[in-house]
Amino acid sequence: MFLIGTLTAGHLTANLPKLGCHPVQEVLMASVVIPLEDPRDRFRADSSQLGGNPVPVVFTDRQIAALGAIADELIPAGDGFPAPSSVGVVEEFFTRYVTPADIVVNRFPYARETEFKAAVDALADDFLAANSAGRVNQLANLERDEPDFFGQLRALTYGGYYSRPAVLVALRSLPAGRDYHGAPLPRGYDQTTADWDDLIPPGVGSYIRTTDVVRTTVKARP
Repeated sequence: MFLIGTLTAGHLTANLPKLGCHPVQEVLMASVVIPLEDPRDRFRADSSQLGGNPVPVVFTDRQIAALGAIADELIPAGDGFPAPSSVGVVEEFFTRYVTPADIVVNRFPYARETEFKAAVDALADDFLAANSAGRVNQLANLERDEPDFFGQLRALTYGGYYSRPAVLVALRSLPAGRDYHGAPLPRGYDQTTADWDDLIPPGVGSYIRTTDVVRTTVKARP
């Protein structure tokens, strides 16, 4: 975002030496571009990059199996909703939102390829060998002992699952989800070309505090 301002000739003449210009130059008016902080930047750091990383991370078959099994326990299939592992949550979403090792991690969910893969490898064998109850117990222990890694798994699973077309169809089959349209509504129009900040109306108006609300009787119309 930039602020476009104007300076008069007199102001510029007084400051031209500082700007590296000769003071006798005739300047009637000039535009000055001053970079400003975009207020939306503070939200972008806490949100994932739209579309994920352009080059996906490559997982081994064992890692994909373990991640799929984890996702299936976090979001069990049923009532018309598919299992996460059956709709490409790992192959099409995890691979795009785990940050490759050669890229600086600066976006949610802050999962770096090297550490993330190492953590998956550490639990893969025991997790895949366990039944559903054992897997749930392992996830509970993981949430307690490694909350950051568990949080990454949960965020990737939820984000990936509810971005899948088959899941959106299942959501819209419910009475409460008939008008659900999916992205970009959950995050707003983060990549809009219009600058909406200047269009937000000023904070005017009034309201009544809940504690000040008084019960009244509404009379029927004659």
